[in-house]
Amino acid sequence: MSEQATDAAAGRDKLLERLFFFSDGVFAIVLTLLALELRLPAGIDDAHLLEGLAEMKSELIAFTVSFAVVGVFWMAHLATLRALARFDWLVAAVNLLFLFTITITPFVTTTVGAEGTLGNGWRLYCLTFVAISIVQALLLLLCHRDEARLLHEAHHGRFLVRVARASPPGVAFAIGLVLSFAGLRTLSSLCWLLAPPLMLAARWLAPDDTPKTAPAIDA
Repeated sequence: MSEQATDAAAGRDKLLERLFFFSDGVFAIVLTLLALELRLPAGIDDAHLLEGLAEMKSELIAFTVSFAVVGVFWMAHLATLRALARFDWLVAAVNLLFLFTITITPFVTTTVGAEGTLGNGWRLYCLTFVAISIVQALLLLLCHRDEARLLHEAHHGRFLVRVARASPPGVAFAIGLVLSFAGLRTLSSLCWLLAPPLMLAARWLAPDDTPKTAPAIDA
C-alpha cells in the first residue's frame, strides 16, 4: 500500500473514532441534563425531605423512564456504530440528526414532569421517542445502502434484523400516542411498560448471530 493510501486510511479511521466519541459525549450530556432538571420544591428543608420527594413523584418517574429509554437508544446506537467499517459523510450527517432528536429528551421530560401524562406535553414526549426511532431506522438504512463498503462483513444482510431489534421503544410510544389521541389516557401513560416485552420479543424473533467481539476497523 502506498504512503498516500495509508495516510487516507488513517484519516478515515480518525474520523470514525471522532464520530464514536462525539456521539457518546452527546448521550452523556443528555443523561446528565435529565438529572440536572430534578429540583426539590421551594421551601423544603431536611426535616421534610420525604414530603418533598413525594411531591416530585411525577418528575422522578419521568426522569427514570427517560433515562432508561435514552439508555436503550444509546445501546442500539452503539451497536449501529460498532458495525461501521469506515467513515461516511452521509451517515455522519444523519447521525447528527439522530443526536438532535436525542437532545430534545430533557426538555420534553420536564413537560411530562410538570403537566403529567394527560395533556399535550405527554403527546410531545411520545412523539419525541417515535421520532428518535424513525431517525435511528434511517441511520441503519444508510449504513446498509452500501454495506460491502461501509459495514463489517458480519453485519451484511442484517438490516431488517437490526431495525427490528432497535425499534421497540419507538413502537411502544407510538402505541401510547395513538391511545392518547383516542382518549385512553391512563392506558397511554403506561405505554412505556410495553418496551421491555417488545425488546424480548424482538430478540427472540431476530436473534443476534454476529460475533461477540467486533472486528477491528478496516483500513
